[in-house]
Amino acid sequence: MRLSGRLTKGARSLLITTPDEGTWIVDAPEFDGALLEQNVIVEGVLKSPERILADWIGIAA
Repeated sequence: MRLSGRLTKGARSLLITTPDEGTWIVDAPEFDGALLEQNVIVEGVLKSPERILADWIGIAA
């Protein structure tokens, strides 16, 4: 699965807010803190209807 949007840090986890105002929880054991507050692409596996296990997070072009 691939999502794009703005990456933020919630109280307990990372969040991505998509252009259509959808919010997803991003499980990423390791990530670059410089990506916070940036428009990113998240690729990974769907864990539940609102949660993705990230394999990769990168800056959106």
